[in-house]
Amino acid sequence: MDKQTLEAMFSPEAFNASGHALIDILSRYLSDNLEGKGPVLDWQPPAQAMEQWQAALPRQATLTSGQLLKAIQDEILSASLHIHHPRNLGHQVATPLPMAALCDLVAALTNQAMAVYETGPSATLLERQVLHWLGELIGWQRAEGVLTSGGAQANLTALLAARQVKAGWDAWQHGVGAGQPLRLLTSEHAHYSVSRAAGIMGLGTDAVVKIAADDQGRMDMAALQSAWQHCLDQGSKPFAVAATAGCTPTGSIDPLPEIANFCRTHDLWMHVDGAHGASALLSRQHRPLLEGIAMADSVVWDGHKLLYMPATVSAVLFREPQHGYAAFAQEASYLFQGNNNAEETYNTSYRTLECTKRMMGLKLWAAFSLYGTEKLGGLVDQVFATARLLAEKLHAAPDFELLMMPQTNIVCFRYGKEDQMLIRKKLVESGAFHLTQVAMHGKVWLRTTVMNPFTAEEDLDALLAAIREHGISSSGIL
Repeated sequence: MDKQTLEAMFSPEAFNASGHALIDILSRYLSDNLEGKGPVLDWQPPAQAMEQWQAALPRQATLTSGQLLKAIQDEILSASLHIHHPRNLGHQVATPLPMAALCDLVAALTNQAMAVYETGPSATLLERQVLHWLGELIGWQRAEGVLTSGGAQANLTALLAARQVKAGWDAWQHGVGAGQPLRLLTSEHAHYSVSRAAGIMGLGTDAVVKIAADDQGRMDMAALQSAWQHCLDQGSKPFAVAATAGCTPTGSIDPLPEIANFCRTHDLWMHVDGAHGASALLSRQHRPLLEGIAMADSVVWDGHKLLYMPATVSAVLFREPQHGYAAFAQEASYLFQGNNNAEETYNTSYRTLECTKRMMGLKLWAAFSLYGTEKLGGLVDQVFATARLLAEKLHAAPDFELLMMPQTNIVCFRYGKEDQMLIRKKLVESGAFHLTQVAMHGKVWLRTTVMNPFTAEEDLDALLAAIREHGISSSGIL
């Protein structure tokens, strides 16, 4: 490659010009979304949409920088799910804070690998600072942990540590077959990543014992006691209870103090999957919902949900710092010096599945530094209040059925006796709203997750009107 071409590919001047142009495009995109302009989603069936992406592998350049930016604007952004749109009420995905997105640009360009301290010094220190703050919010003063690429990996990391600490033998070295069959107790509403973790860990998904929930979606303590006893009677060894703080179907929070006492009585590891709901700790109003979380051995907390971070950044935190090293017990002399000095604790690869790891802490550090827990907690208060308002409107409407009053920001309901899945399909494909569905108690329920603090009462009223319209249409009356 000639020098001129090489310099052009890495040109700071070109980066500056393209970067400013891209920020202008994204700023307009953000503004239009926040104002609710256009559809939430310009729906196309995936097979049809894929036809537009059948170009041959480029052997030479096919676009200029200007053409690339135009393609991003016209082909990528326009075909995206518009996360910042106030009528996007679908999944537990944050409407990212713009400054946090800019921090991700810093992370991308500096490309700190973070396998060991020397491959990402500032990134390592930022991460430790953020983890300390999150641990303090939980109620821990000595907590340690790691930031990971998503809650599924965070749950896996926590449960690997739980297995190593509570199995009764070195499961990492000798495998799960070296002792009694291990069992993991968790709610029937636990995220699928808990069962997936059991499969990855070699326990098998049959080792996950699902505990029935009450009519508020909370783990039933009598059912937990019965399941634990049944495991013992069968000769298996329960080693952990995975509680949920903000379950995916309904946003419900398990009875954490009661579960903590149960785990301490029976020498079980208590894990809390707070991927969604742990952010209630930021709010003075809603913090009491998570009473008992400080008694857990490990907690998972997603930044890319109610901490309003771009995906992905999840924290797995351990009450006892040494437990953070129990998940992965292996050596790699080309990375780790093996001299057991204090500096080794700054090498994050000891505690995570990842070796190369993105600088994830910067955006969290920036958000806490810019807004503090007061303003970040205000975002939580805002969406929780909007969800409550929606639930009250549904409760007052005779043609709707509310599953339960929301504990967080997820609201489940039905419209009449119509086909709920068809109503949802029509709404999503129209682009008017994005919402999801969930099966509970033998029925399909429409499910909204209020993530956007700009979602207003007028959007809620429009949602109910649109559901009524599509419900009547789906029944064949129109």
